[in-house]
Amino acid sequence: MLGEWKTLESDKKKFVLSVAAIVAFVYAVCLWGTASTLLSNKTDATHHHQARMSSTGNEPGHTPAEPLPAEGNFTTVKVGTYIDDIDTFSIKDSSWSANFYVWFSWAGPKEIDPGGKLVVVDGTITKKDLLESYSGPDGVNYQKYRISAKFLKYFDTVRVPIESHMLNIYVEDGSRDAAKLRFVADPASNISSRVQIPGYKIVGISNVVKAHTYRSSYGDPRIAAGNVKTFSQYIVGVDIVRSSVGIYLKIFLALFAALALALSNFFVKPSDVGPRFSLPTAAYFGAVANSYVANSILPPSGSFGLVDFVAGFGMSTIFLTIALSLLSNYLFVKKGEQALALLFDRVMFFTVGICCLTANIIIPMCAYG
Repeated sequence: MLGEWKTLESDKKKFVLSVAAIVAFVYAVCLWGTASTLLSNKTDATHHHQARMSSTGNEPGHTPAEPLPAEGNFTTVKVGTYIDDIDTFSIKDSSWSANFYVWFSWAGPKEIDPGGKLVVVDGTITKKDLLESYSGPDGVNYQKYRISAKFLKYFDTVRVPIESHMLNIYVEDGSRDAAKLRFVADPASNISSRVQIPGYKIVGISNVVKAHTYRSSYGDPRIAAGNVKTFSQYIVGVDIVRSSVGIYLKIFLALFAALALALSNFFVKPSDVGPRFSLPTAAYFGAVANSYVANSILPPSGSFGLVDFVAGFGMSTIFLTIALSLLSNYLFVKKGEQALALLFDRVMFFTVGICCLTANIIIPMCAYG
């Protein structure tokens, strides 16, 4: 190819280089926009998680809670959790479920019974067993429950399938607001080393107590209209990330094979119209089928994410190979520039191939973790 390039006229060299430059520029612009979106999403997710697990922070997009009075006639209850297992986890169904222990200790009347009035916010308790309860001679009371619960979780799917998430358990007293009862997080809270989520690894666990305001009086005639109720809410946060990029490669393996098939058409003689255009056409249908498979792991949504970006790059690349093949065919058949057409094919193979490979390396790097 180098010898053919040296013998080519300068105007024809400029033509080939101009087309290659345009192709590379379009890829660069699209890649920059995609990488910026994924990096921004990853940064935003980190900020959301940090704010969620901060006792004073407010998660973006959430209405700030009303401040709690510094003093009052309330009972302080220490609460902690131990997550024993996570038995279901589904991004598509926007839910996960777990079995965990929760305990309460407090000084005061035994009748306070915080476990009996326990509620799980954004979830449903399917089973609750009181395992232990006692009142010590020093006036300290203790309760331990084992709870099975299913939680509603609207997962951020922008970076699926190489994303990170925070799974949260929100616990409140169902009847007494922060004027009557306030939680304190027990640092002894933890998660079992046996807990596993297929395809993910657990990288951290934390807990915090925050104020949570409900913008309603619940129709209580004892509360003036327009008043709100603020509860003390105990939050557990479990940080998980994809264990590897293996799931990414597995999902898009068919797409990568289709791209290789489409790129191979640059080695077919431009005048052989049948095989020249049948290869990328077959590859395009394969890419479309792979897109359906990739989106099957996601819940219905109108937003675009990594799955759509990778599929979009793939199908656009295949379409580009068809467009460039048409141009090569025009040079070879209509213009009679056989040498130029053959050289054009080789240059486009390397240009499109390198751009496509670069995009499929940078995109997952920007999304991972």
